[in-house]
Amino acid sequence: FALACTTALAQTSCPHFLLESPMVVNIEGFFINEKLSRVSLDVEWRHHPEALDTFFVNQPDHQPFNFITAGEYRYMEFPNAKVKRQLGTHHLKEHIGETPLKLDDMELLANGQFLCRDYTIQKPNILSTAFSMAWWSLVADSLPHPTKVAMNGVHHEKRIFTIRQWRNYSGEMLPTLVKVENERYSGELWIRSAYTVQALQADPLKNSVEGKPTPP
Repeated sequence: FALACTTALAQTSCPHFLLESPMVVNIEGFFINEKLSRVSLDVEWRHHPEALDTFFVNQPDHQPFNFITAGEYRYMEFPNAKVKRQLGTHHLKEHIGETPLKLDDMELLANGQFLCRDYTIQKPNILSTAFSMAWWSLVADSLPHPTKVAMNGVHHEKRIFTIRQWRNYSGEMLPTLVKVENERYSGELWIRSAYTVQALQADPLKNSVEGKPTPP
C-alpha cells in the first residue's frame, strides 16, 4: 500500500528545476530578521540533477553544516562535530539559523518538486508544491524569467521575491540579485559566482571551500 501511494504521488510531481545542468552556485544572503537583528549566511550549492545535491552553509556565530538531499531522503552533516542528522520531511519547516530562510527552500531548489499543472484550471505562472512542508504555492508574474515571485505557505505566511536582474552563467540563466521580504523581515540574496561542476578545480573562489568533501 505504501509503495502504491508513493508511486501515485511520484506520478503527480513535475519537477521545475532552476538549474538543468550540474552547477556550483555561491550565494550570499543578508537579512533583517523577525527579531530586527542583522543576520547573514554564505551558501555553496552543488547541484546534480540526477544525484545528490549538497549545500554547504556557513553563518557567523553558528556551527557550519552541510545539507544533503536526494529528494526521497535528506540529512545534515556538522563537519566540526563529526555528526550526521537524518531529516524527515517535517524537519524542512526549520529555519536556517536565525535567517528567514528554511531548509525547505534548499529542498525546493535542489529537487524542484511541484505538482503537475492542471491545464484546464491552473494558470501557467502558478506552481503548487508537491512535498513542501513550508510552502504551498509559488506565483510568478511571468515565466521563464520573472521579476516578482510570491510564495504562500503554512499559517498564511507569505513572502515576495523581487528579482532585479537575470544573468547567463555557463549557459544557465540565474537571478543575480534578489530582494526578499514580508511584513516581518526583509533581505537580499546575491549570487557571487556560478559555474559548471567540471570547472570546480579552476574556481577562483576555491580557497573559500578548501577542505570540503566532494559530494557523490
